[in-house]
Amino acid sequence: MEDSKLSEFVLKISALWNDQKRREVLYLEALKKDSMGPLRKMLTQGHFSALLFQKEIHWIYDYFKCFLTDKDLVNSAESNSDTIADLHALEEKEQVAGYLKRTEGRILQSYRSLYKYLERDPETRRVVDEHLERISEFYEILSRQEIVKRNELNRTFVA
Repeated sequence: MEDSKLSEFVLKISALWNDQKRREVLYLEALKKDSMGPLRKMLTQGHFSALLFQKEIHWIYDYFKCFLTDKDLVNSAESNSDTIADLHALEEKEQVAGYLKRTEGRILQSYRSLYKYLERDPETRRVVDEHLERISEFYEILSRQEIVKRNELNRTFVA
C-alpha cells in the first residue's frame, strides 16, 4: 500500500475500533434495561462480538500503523457517555432495537469503506468480511424487532 493510502487506512481502522468500543458499551447498557426480555441473548452476543472485533481490529491496526507517527488506540469516554445517555432515554425494546440497528448500519458503512484498501491483503479482507457478515446478522435481527412494534400499532389502528 502506498504511504498516503496506508495513512488513510490506519485512520479508518482507528475509527472502526472506536465504533466497536461504542458498540460494546451500547450492548452492555441495553442488557441492563429491564424491558429487554427476548432480546437478552442477542444483546449478549452483540456485546461479546464487539469485544472480539475490537481485539481483531486492534491487531490489524498494530500491523499497519507506523510506530513513529500513529498513536495507540484510545477509548473516548466522552463519546461513550453521550451514547449511554441517548440509550437511557429509550424504554421499549423496539426503541432500543431501532437505536442499535442505526448504530449497526453506520458501522456496516464504515466496514464497507475499507474495501478499497484491502485488495492486496487477503487476511485482513477475510476478517473484515467475517465482521461484516456477523454485524449484518445483528442488523437483520434488530430490524425485525423494530418492526414488531410497528405491526402491533398497525393492527391496533386497523381493528
